[in-house]
Amino acid sequence: MSRDSFGADRDLVFRAGLDLGRRIAGAVLAFVGAAIALQLVRAIVANRASTHADWAAYVPVLLMFGTLSLAFLLLGALMVLYRREVRLDVETYQVIERQMYLGYGRTRSYPLASFKRIVLARRQITRSRRGSSGSGRSRRSSPFFVVELAPGRGKPVRIVTGPKEEPARAAAARIAAFTRLAVDDEVERERAREAAGLDEEDDKD
Repeated sequence: MSRDSFGADRDLVFRAGLDLGRRIAGAVLAFVGAAIALQLVRAIVANRASTHADWAAYVPVLLMFGTLSLAFLLLGALMVLYRREVRLDVETYQVIERQMYLGYGRTRSYPLASFKRIVLARRQITRSRRGSSGSGRSRRSSPFFVVELAPGRGKPVRIVTGPKEEPARAAAARIAAFTRLAVDDEVERERAREAAGLDEEDDKD
């Protein structure tokens, strides 16, 4: 979920992190990694107490399970601590995107003049889940709303993502006021097509 604010000199800033579901998933992965590491240490200590083996004998086990534990821990930490900020800079008239991963930051800049329109759209996340009988899998789609800056050519830059339409629409209006770009409202066009389809069905009946 993204939230927006005005920064220094009235820059428009949008900050986002992971949604609650992904944060929980990240926390579970980190917990699994920590549990593997703890059990590994306990097993080695218990085995060494009875066999008095040299620590070098446990290197293959440490490499295998230690790598597995570290993979879970890093992936979970990345999911929990991920941060993203998009700033529309009034002084340089640029879009500055900054992503943070475990303290490591990656920054990209785009000139605002390269963008031609603001896109307000509805997207779908499709997830697979086990059927109620346990024998098969069903697919569940969850809608979410995005606001993107679309260039004349190339990939659009996503500014806002959220489960509700109203905050996304409000963000699109703020960006339009800041950039003087037109809003391409795909959500309303989709509704118009759905309404037209229903009207045609009613006429046939």
